[in-house]
Amino acid sequence: MKKHVDFTLNDGIAVITMDSPPVNAFTDALHDDFCSTLATLAGQSVRVAIITGTGRYFQAGGDMNRFLTLKTLADARAFVELAQGFMNTIAATPYPTIAAINGYALGGGLEIALACDVRMASSSAILGLPEARYGILAGAGGTQRLARLVGPGRAKLLMYTGRQLTADQALNFGLVEHVSAPEQLLADSMAMAREIAGNSPIAVRHIKRCVDEGLDLPLERALALERDYWAGLIPYRDYLEGVQAWLEKRQPDYPDLPAHQDDSP
Repeated sequence: MKKHVDFTLNDGIAVITMDSPPVNAFTDALHDDFCSTLATLAGQSVRVAIITGTGRYFQAGGDMNRFLTLKTLADARAFVELAQGFMNTIAATPYPTIAAINGYALGGGLEIALACDVRMASSSAILGLPEARYGILAGAGGTQRLARLVGPGRAKLLMYTGRQLTADQALNFGLVEHVSAPEQLLADSMAMAREIAGNSPIAVRHIKRCVDEGLDLPLERALALERDYWAGLIPYRDYLEGVQAWLEKRQPDYPDLPAHQDDSP
C-alpha cells in the first residue's frame, strides 16, 4: 500500500516527505500516515526534522470534496478539532522542525509550515491562506499562529484578502526565514539542520520550549520560566563538554538524548 508520508533518519536528522499526488491535500490517508510517522520518530533519537513535499506542492490545503460532507455543526467541529490536533502535534514535537516549502503551501499547507519552528522556501513557492474566498477561515491554527508570527495587522491583511505571496514576498512579510533556489532548497535545509544538530540537543529543546511557553506570558513570568529552563540544563552537564571544546578549540561532541526523554526543567 502506498505511503502518503514517509521519512528517513540519518545522524539525528529526520526528513519527512509528503507524497500524496496530485497536490498533497489534507486527506485522511495523509493525516494518518503523518501521525504514524511522528509516532515512530517519537521512539528515535531525533535532533532536527525537516518537513517537505513532492513535486510542485508542499501541501495545498484541505480536500475540497471532504468539505462537501460537512452537513452539521457537529461534523464541522469534529473536522476542525482533528485538523487543529494534527497541527498541534507537529508544533509539540520536542525537537526543532524546519518546513522546507518546495512549492504551493496554501491553507492547511501553510498551517503545517506555521506549526514548524523555521520556514525555508523555494524561490518558486507560493504561500497563502485563501479560506475567506471559500466562506471559511484558517481553522487549523492559521489565524493564531500567523498573527503571532507576523503580527495581527499583516495576518489579517493576508487572510482578509486571501492573497497568495511569492517566496520573496513571504520573506519580506516575515512569513519565512530563508529563500533558496528550487534545486538548492533541500541542501540548504539540511545544512541548517546540521548546524542545529551540532549543538547540545537538550539545550536546543529547552530553547524551543522556553520560547513557545513564554510567548503569551507577562515578561516577569516569562523571565522566571527562562531561569527555570536555564538552571534545568545544568544537571545534563552538556555545558561541561561545550566549555571544554571551546578551550580545546574543537567541535563539541554532545550525546544523543534517549528516546522519550523527559526534558522538563
